[in-house]
Amino acid sequence: MPDGLELPGLGQALKIGLLGAVRAWHGHQEILLGPPRQRAVLALLALEAGRTVSVDRLIEGLWGERAPTGARGMVQGYVSRLRPALARADVTIAYYSQGYLLRLSADQVDVHEFRNAVARARAMESAEARATGLRRALTLWRGEPLSGVSGGGLLDLLRDALVEERLAVTEECLNAETRAGRHAGLVPELIALVAENPFREGLVGLLMLALYRAGRRVDALERYERTRRRLIEELGLDPSPELRQLRQRILRGKVSTIRSPGLSALDETEAWEASAMPAQLPPEPRQFTGRAAELRLLDSAATGGDAAAISMVTGTGGVGKTALAVHWGHRMRSLFPDGQLYVNLRGHSPERPLRPIEALGQFLRGLGVPAEQVPHAEEEASAAYRSLLADRRVLVILDDAGSEEQVRPLLPSGRRCATVITSRDRLTGLVARDGALPVPLGMLAPDEAGTLVGRLLGDERLAAERDAARELARACGYLPLALRVAAAGVLGRPAGGIAGQVRRLAGTRLSSLAVNGDPHAAVRGAFDLSYRRLDPPSRRLFRLLGLIPGPTFTAEAAAALSGAPPGETDHLLSRLAAAHLIEESEPGRYTFHDLMREYARERAWAEESELDRTLAEALARLARPRREPEARDSLQDQGFFQGSK
Repeated sequence: MPDGLELPGLGQALKIGLLGAVRAWHGHQEILLGPPRQRAVLALLALEAGRTVSVDRLIEGLWGERAPTGARGMVQGYVSRLRPALARADVTIAYYSQGYLLRLSADQVDVHEFRNAVARARAMESAEARATGLRRALTLWRGEPLSGVSGGGLLDLLRDALVEERLAVTEECLNAETRAGRHAGLVPELIALVAENPFREGLVGLLMLALYRAGRRVDALERYERTRRRLIEELGLDPSPELRQLRQRILRGKVSTIRSPGLSALDETEAWEASAMPAQLPPEPRQFTGRAAELRLLDSAATGGDAAAISMVTGTGGVGKTALAVHWGHRMRSLFPDGQLYVNLRGHSPERPLRPIEALGQFLRGLGVPAEQVPHAEEEASAAYRSLLADRRVLVILDDAGSEEQVRPLLPSGRRCATVITSRDRLTGLVARDGALPVPLGMLAPDEAGTLVGRLLGDERLAAERDAARELARACGYLPLALRVAAAGVLGRPAGGIAGQVRRLAGTRLSSLAVNGDPHAAVRGAFDLSYRRLDPPSRRLFRLLGLIPGPTFTAEAAAALSGAPPGETDHLLSRLAAAHLIEESEPGRYTFHDLMREYARERAWAEESELDRTLAEALARLARPRREPEARDSLQDQGFFQGSK
């Protein structure tokens, strides 16, 4: 086994190496992994160790957009040949309806071992300890990552992301070593790194600093001038303000030349200070299932084009928008080695929505700006935030956005950053003005819902009550939140099994789809948050629409029901659709999700007078295609709408 791959404490456990040629060892014996594409399958699974990788993603990794006929069978063949090779180390590749899962600890894969070592080093209090820990983590690298495999563009993308991740940690390590007073021995390494990465100004600044502190002031200034000329000639850009300021301090002799361990590399008055690398993503959602098409959309937004990527995940309450964004963020974390920022904007929350200046304060502090130096004005804070992210690869997740105005100050401008926004509203202004890519999120497909139920309740229970599980998924309307709450009900009352929960849902489903004591685990509560944001006319129309029998209704029927002019009714319907409370299934025709219709009818019974309910139900029965206006006029002639709200 090569140096750096011995993992203390694992003994004879399988070890997979991706930070170089893709290889595997059991103890000190190397395992033969087969041809390059078969190795690529193992690499893709090992990068997601402990998580399911969809077959579609494996196909994309192996062939990109030019997958051959029979690609799924070929993937199955590769997995079948890997299984016996790994079985000797008691490692299995499990199959689920959505893909394959490599069953082993993440620490048995050097990529994850490297990231864990980096996280431990960053938690150290002194620069000396951080530098030592980061150096130790970097020894796990053996060469170009993911080499010796064949695949499509996705593998190239993952390889480039890992190279970027290594370089970012190397820069962080060198900065810590400079702070710890080790600058004298860093010059040769920095010269080599700058030669390979001439436009990485963080490295150039560290080299200038190391040269200056080594008594080579002229060389430090010459390095700046060489970088400045190359930036102008090849990119048409000037050096960054930080690099220019460092040059001025070197010219004035204002850079400290004596450092001691534990002190920062630069005086507090100096601007060249490495930002923190935040890792703010919430824990990855357990039993995440499906969403292959939406994940591909997010992938394409993050990897295509020269502008900063903005994706907007929208859908009704409880559909899994946050889960999708966070799962994707964890899966693609290596693409953003400079950090991941997350904030809950509380746009649809019982609490007050977060103001942009409050979110900017959280982000700036997470990026290492001292609290007392965070600007109080929104415009200044937004400018400082964008400046910090200008040349970095950072993922920003803006969860539960309530409006375009809440989001825009938080959008980074750096083309290497990506932003994922989640909202219950469509926020079409972000699409029109800011170029956001819409990622609409609907219900799970029936087979995906069945898979989720199986993961929540266990394969054994699912096998024993497969028909009841399908009925449970149908009763939940394939809504992820409802499925999770219903599964919790089964686990809380195991004697009744899945069939017992189906029987309980046969009554008032919304009352049964709740977890006592947890307002966040209640379907009715999730719907309440969207309903309460509506204006009064939209609320009233929403309630009355719940009284219409049948799965769909037309705009004309809605106008007849509300008694409002068609133009006003169209506006209200558009507002309800934008909030994902109804769906326009085809031009002029709308539908409810089953649970949302039940909720709307529930609100009608709670808030409408008995007279209004009676009239609305009568009109809903009378209204038929080409008869809605006549039905409305007939009831209006009789004075039925005079007492309506």
